[in-house]
Amino acid sequence: KHKLVEPSKKLQDNICSRHTKVREVFCRTDQQCICYLCAVDEHKGHDTVSAAAERTERQRELEGSRQQIQQRIQDREKDVKVLQEEVEAISRSADKAVEHSEEIFTELIRLLEKRRSDVKQQIRSQQETEVSRVKELQQKLEQEITELKRKDAGLEQLSHTEDPTQFLLNYPSVSALSQSTHSSSIDIRPLRYFEDVTAAVSEVRDKLQDVLRERWTNVSLTSTEVDVLLPPAEPKTRDGFLRCSRKITQDGNTAHTRLCLTEENRKATLSSRRWSDS
Repeated sequence: KHKLVEPSKKLQDNICSRHTKVREVFCRTDQQCICYLCAVDEHKGHDTVSAAAERTERQRELEGSRQQIQQRIQDREKDVKVLQEEVEAISRSADKAVEHSEEIFTELIRLLEKRRSDVKQQIRSQQETEVSRVKELQQKLEQEITELKRKDAGLEQLSHTEDPTQFLLNYPSVSALSQSTHSSSIDIRPLRYFEDVTAAVSEVRDKLQDVLRERWTNVSLTSTEVDVLLPPAEPKTRDGFLRCSRKITQDGNTAHTRLCLTEENRKATLSSRRWSDS
């Protein structure tokens, strides 16, 4: 049933409903198929040709459109290939940048580790020097204390001697004190060395932070603009349309034969007259 309805409908479309004649004429003025009686009746004086002739011309236009579409398809396929190559190039460049950045940061970390080890070693070395100096002084003082205690014991024993002659005989040997090699007060050095080291390391840290904060923009990645070759977003405002506006003119040598060009080839009007025939 379906197969019978389709040919029947197509046949009805080809028959003029008014004159029941085959619509084998095309009215270019009204852009519709008509029968030959319509051509001499309500379409009298219009630009008419046979439907076959119009079909032949439209076929040429169709082939031209197809060629344009196929050419655009080829162009777009080339664009897709170019973009794919761009994606691969971006990926390679990013991988290379990551690899080099890792190497640089690893080297920087290694350098900082080396400096940290050096500072630690310097602090420990200075600590050992200062501790040795203090211990040496401490040992001498303890020796002096021992000597003084011994002297004090001798003097105490002498003080208990009641015989005046014996007292006077022994007094010179115990009363004389050796001159102390140290002052009465200990010179305590302020531990500024370690404070200076801490201050110097803090200064390095602050400078490094300043470099990372203020100059990082030079290292930051900037987005790479890729020309996608696709139509831009359609403007929504008048200013947007004005920015996209262009003065367009039509080439009279390539214009359609039924187009009438005026206003310096900027205005086109559809005409029933074929201008190439004049």
